[in-house]
Amino acid sequence: MVLCCPVDRAVAVALRPSGDGRWRLVSDGRRVERGTPRPAGDLGDRAFAPAVVLAEEGIALPALEMAVAADLPEAAGLASSAALCCAATLAMLRLAGARMPTGRFVEVALAAERDVVGVPCGPLDQAAVVGLPAGGALLLDCGRGSADMVPWHLETAVLVACDSGEAHDVGGAGYRERRAEAEAALLALGATSVGRLEPCDVLTARLPAPLDRRARHLVSETHRAATAAAALAAGDAVTLGALMSASHASLRDDYEVSTPSLDAAVAAALGVPGCLGARMVGAGFGGTAIALVGGPAAKAVLAAMEASVPRSRGGWLLAHAPGLAVTATDVLEG
Repeated sequence: MVLCCPVDRAVAVALRPSGDGRWRLVSDGRRVERGTPRPAGDLGDRAFAPAVVLAEEGIALPALEMAVAADLPEAAGLASSAALCCAATLAMLRLAGARMPTGRFVEVALAAERDVVGVPCGPLDQAAVVGLPAGGALLLDCGRGSADMVPWHLETAVLVACDSGEAHDVGGAGYRERRAEAEAALLALGATSVGRLEPCDVLTARLPAPLDRRARHLVSETHRAATAAAALAAGDAVTLGALMSASHASLRDDYEVSTPSLDAAVAAALGVPGCLGARMVGAGFGGTAIALVGGPAAKAVLAAMEASVPRSRGGWLLAHAPGLAVTATDVLEG
C-alpha cells in the first residue's frame, strides 16, 4: 500500500502530424528523430511509447512531431517519466478526438512505460497523476488494485522538496535488483501480496539476508501507509511526520535504496525546529527528499536541505494539486 498525491508541477506536450512519416521530439534543447515510435534507447522512448499502446487499442496515429516543456524536474524521483507518458497519451487522444475511461487511461500510460519501454514499474505514479481531485490524497492498494480517496486535512503544514543532485532512474539496475529481491522475498514467504502479511510473519520466517530486510521494509511500509492515511484524514501532522521519518529509516537501512546525499538532506530538515518529518521519495538511488513542515519553518528547512547537498539542483515548496481526472475531462470519463 502506498499513499500519494499529485503536486503543482507539470509536464506539457504539444504535438502535430509530422507530414513525412518521421517521429520527432524536442525537449529542453535536445532533439530526437526516428522512423518508428518503438523504443530506441533515447529521449523519445517514453514520449512515443503511448502511440504503440494506443494503436493496439485501435486508435491509430500518424507519425508525430512533439515538443515537451516542464517545470517538474527530470530524474528527480518525482514521477517525471510517468507524467511524460500521461501527458503524451492525453495529447495523442486529443489529436485523435478520442475519449477514454479514467481507469483505462492509467492502464495505457502504465503499459507505455512498463511494457513498451521495459521499465519494471507499478501503477503508483500513473494513478497519482491521473486519479485525484483537488484537496486529497490516494491510498493505493497495489495488491488488490483498489484506491481510496483520503481528505487532505493539513491546513497548516506544507511539503518542502530538495533535489539531491543525483539522477534517479526507475529503469536502472538498482531498482531492478530491489524489485527482484522483493518478489523473491514474497515467494519465500508464500505470499502473493504484502498486504496479507504481518511483521511477525517476517520475523518467524527467518529469511536469508538480504531478503529478510527487504521483506521487513515491504511489510512495515504497507502498515505505515495505512496509518499515514488515517493521520492525514484526521489532520494529525505530527503522526504523519513521524511516519515519514520512520519510512526513510526503513528505506535507508532495510531496503537500502537511499544515498548519502538523500540522508544528508533528510537529516538537515529534521534538524530545523518546525520540521515534523522527512524522507526520500521515489524508487531511490538518487532523486529527491521531502519534508513535512509547519508553515513558518518552510524557508528555513528548505535552506538547510539545500545547504546539506552541494550538488543539489535546488528545492521547492510543493502543494498538492488535482489530477488529470479533474483537469482533462474533455478526454477522460468515469
